[in-house]
Parts: sequence; C-alpha cells; structure tokens
Amino acid sequence: MVYEVKWTAEAHEDLLDLFDYLIENVSAREAGRICSTVFDSTRYLSDFPRLYEETPQYGRGVRRIGVMGQNVLYEVDDVARQVKVLAVNGQRENPRNIR
Repeated sequence: MVYEVKWTAEAHEDLLDLFDYLIENVSAREAGRICSTVFDSTRYLSDFPRLYEETPQYGRGVRRIGVMGQNVLYEVDDVARQVKVLAVNGQRENPRNIR
C-alpha cells in the first residue's frame, strides 16, 4: 500500500535555508540543482517507506537519507500510512544540535 509523504514546516524551512545559503555561497544554479535533488530523494518513500535504515542518534524511529552532503530525516507512521519528513541538515552537523 502507498504511503503519503508529508514534509513538516520545519523540513521545508531547512530546505529553504539551504537554498539561501547556497545562493549566497555557490550559485543560484547549483542551489536549485542541489535542493531539487534533496527534495526528490524522498519520492520513493511512498512505495518503500523503510528504504533507509533507522539512525538512532537522531531519535527513536528516525531514518536518514544521505544525499548531496545533506541528511533528510524522516519517520514512518504505519497507522496513518504516512512518511513524515522531519528535517534537512548538513552531514557535518552534530546530531545533538538538530531540532
């Protein structure tokens, strides 16, 4: 059965912050490319919500997609048949500093 993939407001904000950072420090073209790739990394989760392993350092039940130097953190709710994208953060960031 297919799951609904929902991005939280915090995850959207993280992606926008990444976009702004990349525009300032790299280029608008690269910012668009990287952020699109990060966003698109969640497209298979509707069919395969457990495609990626749980990553305990981010919290119980939290899974991590590593893409373009970023972590996309998400959790699976089987009752609601939902995948909730929680956050996007840099792979160099300390997991304790993630909201």
